[in-house]
Amino acid sequence: MSGKLVVFIAGSPSPVSRSSAVARSVAARLEGLGYATYWLDVRDFDPGDVFFARSDASSVKRLVESVRRAAAVVFSTPVYKATYAGTLKALVDLVPPDALVGKPVLAIGTTWLEAHGAELARSFDALFAFFQARPVGTLVALDAQVTVGETGSVLAAAVDERIATVVRGLALALDARLDDVRSL
Repeated sequence: MSGKLVVFIAGSPSPVSRSSAVARSVAARLEGLGYATYWLDVRDFDPGDVFFARSDASSVKRLVESVRRAAAVVFSTPVYKATYAGTLKALVDLVPPDALVGKPVLAIGTTWLEAHGAELARSFDALFAFFQARPVGTLVALDAQVTVGETGSVLAAAVDERIATVVRGLALALDARLDDVRSL
């Protein structure tokens, strides 16, 4: 495990993605704190490799190895039907059950409706419980709070504040995990 590596798994099928923009902002802040980040995007995978769970495919091997090496993992997704995108779920299904045990994890989602944020958090809570991961939280931003264009993204002040909060929480969880590893 690399104590300073945070892996981001972006589940949006869209090339211009609000959820990815929020995740990139989280990544930039973590990098500013000295953490290394590594980005995996659902669009980087051959759909056949993902949907047929071809564990021998190089992109799938890279996903599994990256998650295993990571000190923490951040999942980002648009909200579809009050939960994470099926494209993200397809990637998560490739992650071995023991790959996230004890690791800090963060969920990021963008949605049209505020009520869907609570549903998204419950969905991720169940997923993280299955993996026996250590959830740091779920950051939810309304689509109207994130503007994405060809030259970059603009986040509402409320989203920026939530990002600062989850980055602090993730950094504390990473530091605690490093302390746990050092004491072994």
